[in-house]
Amino acid sequence: MKKTKAYQTLYQHNPDSQAYMIEISLDDYSELFNGWDASSIKRREIEPELLDYIEQAGNEIPLKENLEVVFYLSPEKRETDKEVKSIDGIKNNFKVLLYMINKTLNTQYRHVFIYLTISMGLITAATFLRNAGEFQILSTILIEGLFIGGWFMLWEAFSTFFFDAYDTRLRKKVFQRFIESNVCFKDTRIESQK
Repeated sequence: MKKTKAYQTLYQHNPDSQAYMIEISLDDYSELFNGWDASSIKRREIEPELLDYIEQAGNEIPLKENLEVVFYLSPEKRETDKEVKSIDGIKNNFKVLLYMINKTLNTQYRHVFIYLTISMGLITAATFLRNAGEFQILSTILIEGLFIGGWFMLWEAFSTFFFDAYDTRLRKKVFQRFIESNVCFKDTRIESQK
C-alpha cells in the first residue's frame, strides 16, 4: 500500500489538470487585494494574509507537483470582467514579488563576494605579517586579530550563500511556479449535509 503524503490529504487533486489545488473561498472580490491600496486592480497588492496563506501552501506542496490557485465565489456575485482583471492583478503581483526576490538574491550574492574579498585580504595580510619577522606583543595581537577577522568574514560568506540565499532561492522557485500555474474562479461548492 502506497503511503499518503500530508499534502495529498490537505489539498484536493484536480484530475483534469493533474495539479493540486490551493482553494480559497471569497465573499467578494475585494477580499483578494489590500483594502488600503488605492492602485488599479492590476497593480494592487494582494491582501497580506492571503499572500501568506498562498505562499505557505506553495511551500507545503512539493515543487515537482503542479498546482493551481482556485478562488470560490457564490454564483450570483461572479463577474467575468472582475475575474479577468483579478487574475491579471494576482499574476502581476507574483511577478513583482519575484522581481523583489531576485533583487534580494543579487544583494546576497554581492555580500558573499564582499565577504570573501575582505576575508582573503585579512588572511593574506595576517600571513605576510606573521612571516615578516620579529613579534612584539602588539604585533602578535594584530596578526591574530587579522586571522580571526578573516575567518569570521569567510564564515559570513558561507553562511550567507548556503543558508540565507538558499531560503531566498527556494522562495524564488515557489513564486516562479505561481506565475506559471493556473489561477481561476469557480462557483462556491455546496457541501452535502449529512
